[in-house]
Amino acid sequence: MKYIKNILFIIFSLFVIISISGCKSASNYIENELNNIQEIEPYKLKPSDPLIVRFSGINDQAVIELVIDEKGYIRLLHIEPILAINLTTTQLEKEIEQRYIEGEIYKNVSVNILMTAKAYYLQGEVIQSGQFELVSGTTLLQAIATARGYSPYANRKKVTVTRQGKITEYNMKEIEKDPSKDIIIEAGDVIKVWTRWY
Repeated sequence: MKYIKNILFIIFSLFVIISISGCKSASNYIENELNNIQEIEPYKLKPSDPLIVRFSGINDQAVIELVIDEKGYIRLLHIEPILAINLTTTQLEKEIEQRYIEGEIYKNVSVNILMTAKAYYLQGEVIQSGQFELVSGTTLLQAIATARGYSPYANRKKVTVTRQGKITEYNMKEIEKDPSKDIIIEAGDVIKVWTRWY
């Protein structure tokens, strides 16, 4: 009986030691992971970003839907255009409030900005043209696949992407052979697959 008690005591002691060391390992792991977490940069606004601007505390405008123009500006009632690019939505909210209050247009105004779903556009020789919701990291090849691929008349050697007024041409046959040449699609991009001439 004494022998059994000794064995049970040893087993219990080992269990306690293993549990403590396991807790320390888990604690060390969590601490290391927390130390490795990098601060995530907030999103900075770009041209073609669609926004919903909500006002409270005023009567003549409540909700405005707009898109940041190609030069990076937004236009609101009673104030000069505001350069919105490279600002976070919070910074832009404060800038709008400050403009209205300092300009003595409103005594008290509160602004809330939401980003609406981003989109890109596909035209030309694809099965399903139109507007598509932009998922982060979407490439040109993936965008064309989302449009159910090329039509029988597509010129895979001539696909253009219009971005902020600049048109760039791509040879999709080369990109299909070497996907490292693929590009990331941005909000507002207009992709056109041209017609093949026989």
